[in-house]
Amino acid sequence: MSEQPDFKQLFEESPDVLLVLLPDAPRYTMVAATRSRWHITHTTPATLGRGLFEVFPDNPDDPTASGTSNLRASLERVLRTRQPDTMPVQKYDIRGPDGTFQSRYWSPKNLPILSPSGEVRYILHRVEDVTELVRATEHDAELRDQTRAAEREVIRRSEELARTLRELREANSRLAELDRVKTEFFSNVSHEFRTPLTLMLGPLEDELAERIAQPPARRVRIETAYRNALRLLKLVNSLLDFSRVEAGRAQATYTPTDLALLTRELASMFRSATDKAELELLVECPDLPQPVYVDREMWEQIVFNLISNAFKHTFEGSIRVALAWRGEYVELTVADTGVGIPEAELPRLFERFQRVKGTRSRSHEGTGIGLALVQELAALHGGGITVASTARQGTTFTVTVRTGKAHLSADKIAAAPAAAPGPSARATGAAYIEEALHWTADESPPAPQRDRTPRAATEGGPTAGVESAGEKPRRPRILLADDNADMRHYITDLLGPYYEVTAVPDGETALEAVRDTAPDLVLSDIMMPRLDGLGLLKALRAGEATRRLPIILLSARAGEEASVGAMDAGADDYLVKPFTARELIARVRAHMELARQRHSFERELERANQELRTVNRELDAFTRTVSHDLRTPLGGMIGFADFLLSGNPGPLNEKQREYLQDILQSGRRLSRLTEDLLRFAAAAHRPLTREKVAVGALVHTIVDELQATQPDRPMTVRIGALPDANADPTLLRQVFANLIGNAFKFTRDRSPARVDIDGHSDATTCTYCVRDNGVGFDMRDVDRLFTSFERAQDAERFEGTGLGLSIVLDVIERHGGRISAVGRPGEGAEFTFSLPR
Repeated sequence: MSEQPDFKQLFEESPDVLLVLLPDAPRYTMVAATRSRWHITHTTPATLGRGLFEVFPDNPDDPTASGTSNLRASLERVLRTRQPDTMPVQKYDIRGPDGTFQSRYWSPKNLPILSPSGEVRYILHRVEDVTELVRATEHDAELRDQTRAAEREVIRRSEELARTLRELREANSRLAELDRVKTEFFSNVSHEFRTPLTLMLGPLEDELAERIAQPPARRVRIETAYRNALRLLKLVNSLLDFSRVEAGRAQATYTPTDLALLTRELASMFRSATDKAELELLVECPDLPQPVYVDREMWEQIVFNLISNAFKHTFEGSIRVALAWRGEYVELTVADTGVGIPEAELPRLFERFQRVKGTRSRSHEGTGIGLALVQELAALHGGGITVASTARQGTTFTVTVRTGKAHLSADKIAAAPAAAPGPSARATGAAYIEEALHWTADESPPAPQRDRTPRAATEGGPTAGVESAGEKPRRPRILLADDNADMRHYITDLLGPYYEVTAVPDGETALEAVRDTAPDLVLSDIMMPRLDGLGLLKALRAGEATRRLPIILLSARAGEEASVGAMDAGADDYLVKPFTARELIARVRAHMELARQRHSFERELERANQELRTVNRELDAFTRTVSHDLRTPLGGMIGFADFLLSGNPGPLNEKQREYLQDILQSGRRLSRLTEDLLRFAAAAHRPLTREKVAVGALVHTIVDELQATQPDRPMTVRIGALPDANADPTLLRQVFANLIGNAFKFTRDRSPARVDIDGHSDATTCTYCVRDNGVGFDMRDVDRLFTSFERAQDAERFEGTGLGLSIVLDVIERHGGRISAVGRPGEGAEFTFSLPR
């Protein structure tokens, strides 16, 4: 047996400054302390057993000292109210190793430790040392405000802690009341369920007992209804039994029982299920020396729950049920060779509604109270339950019940009944066996073998036409995933007349089926073994071929929160069980039609995009060709006009010079238009690359180049700090060249002209701004500025093609950024754009 932890050592090694006091006012004897306490007070464990104020008096040389009296008042409040008491920051004089007093500033809190009857047994004195903060106030005026704020924060947090503790006590009280009401509700509701269930099971049993020949389909429907009514009765009985035990109203009647015979009979009822699952059922229950006093129905619940749990998680090997006499108690062991339980899950295994997540199971169905109920029932027999498990090797549950009857009340002991299981045991066992057989039910028929080639999820649409010329139209395919065999058969029968349905028992099998032959729609339960519905949904949405596949989730969990959660996870629809046949068919049909329309639209959109790409390529080729062909004659025309204006081959008259200047100006304007067209085409079709761009250096270069073309023009350019950008350097140069070039151009009539270029950045964005004091624009024209060949009204007297800002907008949007403009006529313009960092 492992050693118990040394709690005294754990307490003494705590880093907190803690002292435990007896409530023997006014002495307050010290009985325990942490090492941190010894260290901070320069004392040793030898002071234990002495009074608090005997060892820690006020400094006799300080007549204003109040720490001791304040502490005593706090301790008295704790004794009076039995509530924690938080003190403001106190000054204490602690005697140092050399015998002199040292000033310390502490934030103390005193907490009562109560006995079961509510009396104060100890007082836990806890302090937080804030000396350094207070000293910082005394020695540094600059830090005074911060120190006071920190001191107030310590006090505030202490008060918050006290308030939180009070609120926690109140919340616990309310929770206990809610728990009581919930238990009573379960008990009442479970009890009321029994009447309609009895009226369901009786007629169904009569119908199945009829000797008159029935159509096979009708009998299958009746058997399904009977099987699920039995399962519902089992769930109701479990809830009722558990609620009675929790409420302390369980009426146990202990009878001397041949426990070995009874346990053998109960375990053997599972033989049909284990044989079908190809598991070995080992029953080792030798006769016991004497009868054991048990409540028979409770013992049946214990045995059925444990064997059912073992069967649920065992897929190969064996289940062993053993009973052994241990003198003062009897030991029941149910061991399996199943999937096992992770070690981290073992401490909470017997908590109500606790489920082990991520463990392979035949089904996720169940209330989650089986093991908690077994624990409670074992406790009513003076025993308990333990578990030992190794992941992927198996689990062993051990239940003990006391022998004899000395521990039982005389009024709860009855005469011995018959040894064999009674009608109630057979009815309860039938529900467990039907459920186990249901878990091993044959899967739905396999998917058709024709057309095994994988395809896109919505290829051909949900009402796809012929597979090839001359063949019959293909029926839309539905993949159904549900771990309940009856539900799979029921939905398959409903949808089978209209669709080709493939049914599988879990999410992993569903994924394999999708990879084999992609369906037109997926119907999936949420709670399933191996991979649940939400996991299947996530996997399908992550696949390129299945991300648009219509998916409808089925769940027994009702409520707006559940449905919203499913839709947020990416489901197309959410259907709550129980649902009607008409509702299911209508939902499936609607999503099939939506998928067909979406697929049709995508094909049309792809065709339109292809046509647009063709037009773009042709326009690009046309632009490049025309621009290239214009360059040669334009170059010749500009060069010849410039040559003539220079006085070669002879002087010109005024009229000739005027004509040549008009030709030269028009030629240069046409040349700029040609270059802008080429830049426009290049910007639109150039592949986007990203690298770190030193924007400051880039802008200085552009400004220097522009000023070099106008050396005599008075111009003030201010360039602020510009953050580096993650962008295409060539395209970003076009952006700044156009914006700064516009600023130079539209300030031509201003004296002095001024251009400001600024920037800043944050965690996600780099922002740049170009401002000028030029002609500006009317904000009514702002939407036209970034449109190709459009210009603001006030800018029409300046030369330009109307393509520059269109190029700027295209480049910035391709980078994932945004641009805006602000202006006023005659007062300048401001262009601000941002790029993702």
